[in-house]
Amino acid sequence: MKRLLCSEKTGQGWKTGWLIWFLLTGTLARGQSPMALKEFLQTLNQKRGTYFLYDDGLLNGVRINAPVNWKATTESMLQTALSGTGLTFRKINDCYAIEAGTPTSSVRRSGRDAVGRVTISGFVNEKDSRETVNGATVYAGNTVTTTNRYGFFALTIPERDTVELVVSMVGYRRFYQRIPVPNSVSLAIALIPNTLLDEVVLTNATGERAFSSTQTGQLTLPALQISNIPALLGEKDVLKTLQFVAGIQPGLNGQVGLHVRGGGADQNLLLLDEAPVYNANHLFGFFSAFNVDALKSVRVEKGGFSARYGGRLSSVVDMTMREGNRQQLRGAVGTGIVASRLLLEGPLAAGKASFLLAARRSNLSTVLGNFVASVIEDYSGTTWKANFYDINAKLNVDLDRRNKLYLSGYFGRNYFGGGDSLTRTQRWVNVLTWQNQTGNLRWNHLFSEKLFSNTSLVFSTYNFETHRKNISTAEPTSGQTTDLWRYYDGITDLTLKTDFDYFPTSNQHLQFGLISTRRAYRLNGFQRVTLSSLGNQSGLEKSESVETSAYAEDLWNLGSRIKLSLGGRVTHYRIRQNNFLRAEPRASVAVKLTEKQAFRGSFSDMNQYIHLLSNTGLGLPTDLWVPATDLVQPQRARQVVLGFIHDFNPRWQLTVEGYRKWMYHVISYREGADFLGITSAVRNDAISWERNVTSGNGHASGLETTLQSRSGRLTGSLNYTWSITRWQFPELNNGNAFYPLHDRRHSLSIVGLYTFGPRLRLSAAWTYSSGNPFSVPVSGVPSFGHLGLGKSDIVVTPTEQLFGTESPLVQVRTSFSNFRAEANHRLDVTLQADFGRRRFRHRVELGAVNAYGRRNPFYYDLMINPAGQLSLRRVALFTFVPSLNYLIHF
Repeated sequence: MKRLLCSEKTGQGWKTGWLIWFLLTGTLARGQSPMALKEFLQTLNQKRGTYFLYDDGLLNGVRINAPVNWKATTESMLQTALSGTGLTFRKINDCYAIEAGTPTSSVRRSGRDAVGRVTISGFVNEKDSRETVNGATVYAGNTVTTTNRYGFFALTIPERDTVELVVSMVGYRRFYQRIPVPNSVSLAIALIPNTLLDEVVLTNATGERAFSSTQTGQLTLPALQISNIPALLGEKDVLKTLQFVAGIQPGLNGQVGLHVRGGGADQNLLLLDEAPVYNANHLFGFFSAFNVDALKSVRVEKGGFSARYGGRLSSVVDMTMREGNRQQLRGAVGTGIVASRLLLEGPLAAGKASFLLAARRSNLSTVLGNFVASVIEDYSGTTWKANFYDINAKLNVDLDRRNKLYLSGYFGRNYFGGGDSLTRTQRWVNVLTWQNQTGNLRWNHLFSEKLFSNTSLVFSTYNFETHRKNISTAEPTSGQTTDLWRYYDGITDLTLKTDFDYFPTSNQHLQFGLISTRRAYRLNGFQRVTLSSLGNQSGLEKSESVETSAYAEDLWNLGSRIKLSLGGRVTHYRIRQNNFLRAEPRASVAVKLTEKQAFRGSFSDMNQYIHLLSNTGLGLPTDLWVPATDLVQPQRARQVVLGFIHDFNPRWQLTVEGYRKWMYHVISYREGADFLGITSAVRNDAISWERNVTSGNGHASGLETTLQSRSGRLTGSLNYTWSITRWQFPELNNGNAFYPLHDRRHSLSIVGLYTFGPRLRLSAAWTYSSGNPFSVPVSGVPSFGHLGLGKSDIVVTPTEQLFGTESPLVQVRTSFSNFRAEANHRLDVTLQADFGRRRFRHRVELGAVNAYGRRNPFYYDLMINPAGQLSLRRVALFTFVPSLNYLIHF
């Protein structure tokens, strides 16, 4: 049996689509030089977004002998084109299969069950590298499923002679095979990468059709597509790419923080190969800690949460690392303005084991340091240095067909520091460092063709430290003395989990599992070493918690028009002899209205047992992760989502979703409390973070609309979001409701990718968002040191909090959210060109962020102008940032 592959846009020989179509149709009409059948199908795919399944060898040398009417229906054109060729066509789902007869197949066979049903199962891999493909859609007749994160799928269907199997995935050519199924079969399916990216830039997770899934608010981004989105200084970034998605708001201009459907930055669960990552940023949030070179795919859930995920309120960003090429040794080396990178991958044991190593290191330490220092308003003339590096590594071993082992890890570190002379005999040094480490040992086991399991031991740790040294440079005979002020905190997770996928019938997919996490906190650690009269001081708060969850979820097809997902989690949380037991029901439904229209709805109940203390909203590493306790209750959220999906044709799809979210026990610092106030070098043992926070409730509503083009030379999406978020804390803003910093009323993004040919691509992204609310001071007086620190009417700048420098003014405010910033909009563009063949392939990328130089507000500062009057000063970043990157693959 020959495998049929879906013909999708190839771009071979096409320079201007409409001109070529005109010339081709004119040529056929005149009866000159008949078009090759393969070229006809490619042209029809580009023109109408229609997909075709065929064997390349079957079409070689076949030409169309009759003129084609391009205004006719697809079926009529196919009948005309195939006339006299000995070929026929059949429609399979949304594809047309071009065939010459009934193929045969040789596959592994097993038994059938007692009720006359058979199971089709197996793994989906990438043909060249043999890496597994997760999230691929598998159709067997009218039965649909998706591969899990390890590429496994199973379909139980009534016994029959043959079944038509179609596998589709963004970034790959479709796979088609007619399979005899008198008995159950096990398959190994290889997908061919489609390097021309004729699929949508940001697409639904489970395929192209409206009725393919019950879940709302979910999408999948292959890493190959992320690499084609414009990025700041050319550094491709997962989290910044997600900011183009409807319902996901970015942080302040240039920041990688995510605010999903009204939630805070701490309410997003960031998973790298199942390991949670905390404060996942480089250079104070201008870049994320995730190296796109090491990633295979990114799955995002922002509503209709799967029961297997818990512990956060707003979203799950589940990133899967690549496994490494199992066929041959390959690599890549590249450099750009921000960082240089290295990628190595290859086989270890004759296709049964592979490895992956990806590393990045920042360039231009002094330039980056001075840039960050200027952002946080350091005008001391000090030379600052900033750098980062990260390493991703993975090892995979196939023990046999039923057992696989995976070992993966990540390590990333950031440094920011500088120093200057205070006097001729004394100088100071300020340093901040923060780092993440993760590790995961996983075992996949296939119990039967219907039951798959994954067991993981996961480790994750985050550490932050800042210190200041005052160093004497007097003569050695007088003795050298050092004053040291040091603050540090951190968090460490150790998780044991096991997940099961069970496919009992053709209409059910059952997921269930057990997860237990031991979490250790290091809070407010400080050390002061001095020879002055203050003496030495030190302290550290330690805390531990255990969070254990069991979950189950049943994905159920109720006939041909209704799909239902029912499930939930039960979580037990223990800290300081205090116990919390919470249930989290989840439900989703999809109703098929027509062949092209579907309705979706979902309800989710979420709990979060960890908080992030921040009063800047910048996602700085100084933000403090703290546990839920008896005094600081766990956060909770309920979300209802209603959605409508319409497939205009195979190319265009419209998605509309509305949501309402209720949030409880959201925390914030009390007025006057801040990072420095709680962790001051002059420590007051009575100060505790629990006594310096307050909790409140919030709600968010929104409407999200996405229109996508999923095939053809031009692909992309248009995303619009209307949203409103309000918080209310009894002890803040006199108990009145207010808009949090991340509230934006309108957001619009247009993302497009135009493929000129196999070697040249142009991508662009235009974004618009209405302004953020700010709590602007109404007056100010000159400041002398930290007078009044801790009073409710004082606002301290980020520079003061970190390094204790003087602020120009003590700023007095009377209410929250009393000022709305100007709108933010910009255009980012990238041009990619590929060169070379065979062993060495080169890529040159030229781009620009904020191409037309819009001065978007980063923040506002209260200043005294030359006339002695108080005024707001707008501070802008990235008014025009060009980039140039070079990458060589070998």
